[in-house]
Amino acid sequence: MAKEKNVMSIVRELKRCGEVLIALAEALSVPEVELRQEEKNKVSEEKQISMEEVRAVLAQKAASGLSDEVKALLDKHGAKKLSDINPENYNQLIKEAEGIGNAS
Repeated sequence: MAKEKNVMSIVRELKRCGEVLIALAEALSVPEVELRQEEKNKVSEEKQISMEEVRAVLAQKAASGLSDEVKALLDKHGAKKLSDINPENYNQLIKEAEGIGNAS
């Protein structure tokens, strides 16, 4: 009988430990998710490229004799001019523009 009480006591304690560990894991995971989202927001804010920055790169490429390539790039994005492009696409556009004329 004493042995049974001991075993039952150990089982209850193990269950309690498991519950505590689950609660701890849940408590720790919530701030981590929020922190990751804050980091993502901060990174996206920092890396947002302005129209002026894109315009400067495109103008430099055009001045280097790559006007046709610049026009083709705008066409590829469905635009006749830079102001026709959604600002959310500036990052992609500037990456592609920086590659113009750099082929080996």
